[in-house]
Amino acid sequence: MTEETVEDRERRYLVPVARLNLAGQPDLIHLSVYQWLPAFQARATGMAICGYSTQQGALPKAKVTCPECLAYRPRYERMLAPGYRPEDDDPDVLRKRAERAERQVEQAKALAAKWHEAARRKDSAVILAGVAGDVLMAALNGVE
Repeated sequence: MTEETVEDRERRYLVPVARLNLAGQPDLIHLSVYQWLPAFQARATGMAICGYSTQQGALPKAKVTCPECLAYRPRYERMLAPGYRPEDDDPDVLRKRAERAERQVEQAKALAAKWHEAARRKDSAVILAGVAGDVLMAALNGVE
């Protein structure tokens, strides 16, 4: 790896690692989280994301062969990405966000209908509001 900046040291990465040479453990290349440890002023790996014990150190050019690690990889990559929020994987939070978005779309549709009706009646100078309502309604109907 090249010289790291402070920001790089705050990031964690998935890297291939070798299995720990224990009897009965399959000969697989696993994935582990690679992170900066300030106490040692170095990066280190932990156990494999599938739960197996591994040797310390990354194998940057190795191909991951552990099926469990490969299955967990997408979730870990999402969790390690900058800006990840744990609630992004919480079904209840996601359901509430979807319900709130649906309510907001319905409120916007009702407002657009009011603008359109006002323009239809040609009340005052609301023709522009009617055009805006038509544009908003067309956009919202495209969302459905």
